[in-house]
Amino acid sequence: MGQNNKSANNKEFFPDIKDRLKNKINITPNFTAFVTAHDKTKAYLHRFKIIECPCGGGSQTVDHLLYDCTTLQNERERLISKISRQDNLPVDKSQLADKYIKFFLYFTNTIDFTKL
Repeated sequence: MGQNNKSANNKEFFPDIKDRLKNKINITPNFTAFVTAHDKTKAYLHRFKIIECPCGGGSQTVDHLLYDCTTLQNERERLISKISRQDNLPVDKSQLADKYIKFFLYFTNTIDFTKL
C-alpha cells in the first residue's frame, strides 16, 4: 500500500521522525493542518469540483498556499524576507520545519483559514 497525500506531505516537512523529535515545536491547529494537508486546506473538496481557492488559482493544496496563493502574498513575503536573510530561496519544506521553524510557525499561524 502506497502513502496517501497527507502522509506524503507530512514526510516532505519531516523526512525523518528522529529529527522532528529533536525540535520542540509549539504545535498549533494551523501548523498541523498545513504540514498534514488535512482539515483546513480545501484540496480534497477541489478534487470533487466543490471548491477552489478564493484567489482563483485552483486547488488549495499546501504547495499552492505556500508558493502561489495571492491571498497569502503578504504572509509569504514576510516568510521570504526572514529566510532570505540567511539562505537562498526556495528552501525545502524540511528546512522550513527545522532550520526556519520559528518563521514557518509564524507564517502558518497568521493564515486565516476562514477566509480561504
